[in-house]
Amino acid sequence: MTSANQKTYKLDEILGSPCLVISSDKKTRIYGININGRTTKISGYTESESREGYFHKVEIDYLQASMYLLGGNCTCESVQYYGVPCKHMLKIRNVYIKNKDKINKY
Repeated sequence: MTSANQKTYKLDEILGSPCLVISSDKKTRIYGININGRTTKISGYTESESREGYFHKVEIDYLQASMYLLGGNCTCESVQYYGVPCKHMLKIRNVYIKNKDKINKY
């Protein structure tokens, strides 16, 4: 049974969310960025590798100067069993880094 923090989302559930950037493979979507000093909070969805068409909701705290994840949350099972970071968090961070200049124009 899936708990509330493990909810996955179908693509049609997240299409209404405004996106700042969508990755080139369309599997990762960033919809929120909050820069507070040296820390950046990034929110997005990334597609599950085991369940095609389903997305995990991901939120990370990212230290820009060193590219480290300070913490975060993901709705995947890996976070519940192994802790953070999971591959979905790293994917959100990498899409942000790749598109940082484009995103910062907003």
